Amino acid sequence: MSHLKTVLAAAALLLAACEQPAIFASSDSLANRLEVGMDQAQVAAVIGAHQFESRASGAEDTVCLSYIYDEAIDVKFVHATFVDGLLARATDGHRVACALT
Repeated sequence: MSHLKTVLAAAALLLAACEQPAIFASSDSLANRLEVGMDQAQVAAVIGAHQFESRASGAEDTVCLSYIYDEAIDVKFVHATFVDGLLARATDGHRVACALT
């Protein structure tokens, strides 16, 4: 039984190590300056106003805001997901605005 627990613990650690961080962004969008727990005004102070908003159906506390950057070369978006009004996750390099379902 202890061998099984060791194997399960090792598998859990490997999965956790593969998980993408909550803020996964480049310096191109300035999203790498964001921190989990920021509110929408704090995020806007760092990367500007959002252009698109998407809400999850049945989850009124979750919203994804899309921020355009890098328009001169090719439009890209930062996706910032807020839960209960606070930043939970942000990623950049997206070709389309976020769409929660």
